[in-house]
Amino acid sequence: MYSLLRQTVAAALVALAAGHAIADWPDKPLRIVAPYSPGGGVDTFTRPIAQRMTLSLGQPVLVDNKPGAGGTIGVKSVADAPADGYTFLSGGVHQPMAEALYPKRGFDIEKDFIPVALTARVPSVLVITNSAPFQTVKEMIAYAKANPGKINYCSSGSGTAQHIVGEQFKRLAKVSMTHIPYRSTAPAMTDLIGGQCQLMFDGLGTSAQHIRAGKIKLLAVAAETRTPLFPDTPTMKEAGGPEMDATIWYGWWVKKGTPAPVIERAAQAIRAALKDSAVVEGWKTQGATVPDLSDVETVRYVQAEAIRWKKAVTEYGISVD
Repeated sequence: MYSLLRQTVAAALVALAAGHAIADWPDKPLRIVAPYSPGGGVDTFTRPIAQRMTLSLGQPVLVDNKPGAGGTIGVKSVADAPADGYTFLSGGVHQPMAEALYPKRGFDIEKDFIPVALTARVPSVLVITNSAPFQTVKEMIAYAKANPGKINYCSSGSGTAQHIVGEQFKRLAKVSMTHIPYRSTAPAMTDLIGGQCQLMFDGLGTSAQHIRAGKIKLLAVAAETRTPLFPDTPTMKEAGGPEMDATIWYGWWVKKGTPAPVIERAAQAIRAALKDSAVVEGWKTQGATVPDLSDVETVRYVQAEAIRWKKAVTEYGISVD
């Protein structure tokens, strides 16, 4: 009887302590793991949110860039962290894409994580160096077929969204191109501008400033509709290429097991940050929109995208070799 009483009291104290921990959240800095290098799309759509959350939550919200292996190194670090609401993953469509490429990654984005909120959607775009020997999608496809393997396309790394969208285009357009992987988007874009590679399938968020500056040329939008940011630019299908919907989306996850009240409070803070006027304007200048989805719709959307891209990577035989 005494032993049972002690167990009951101990359980009550644990529950009480957990309740206080949730009520006081956050009482220390939050770490947001971005599994890619600074300067890329994930980083670009993470830092402004983290800055506003620092103000609203009263605790530092620190972005921790952990690039490598198509983003799987950073994701694994979150999977290995405690499910206490102080470590988040900021990623995007890149995560389900990478799952089909890295079978030994040590985690499952659907089973081990819970989506907290979607933060942005931007179209993938086909951009070329100004010195490219083609100026339209039709010309590019014709050149690629006449010169198999001579077109070099760069990406932020093997297994990244830029790589997978590029490989998808190759198979749909039935052309041969050589993939040049970089360690992140920034050096890939630098070499695209310099002409070391001829084209790139990039998220509009990181390409827009260079397109406006005339450093690279925008040929097509790899989505079902045109982008309001560059309304005169055709979709890939309109430009004479294959029909593609390679919209890039970004979002935050937390490790499964994190207390539900903490997840909801974090989601509220993210949504509040996305309504900040500076963030709204920043997203607009990069051609980004914020998905208007409920918590349930967010989970369903992420699940559907995971299924879609895993199937695409498998069907197209894309690999990181």
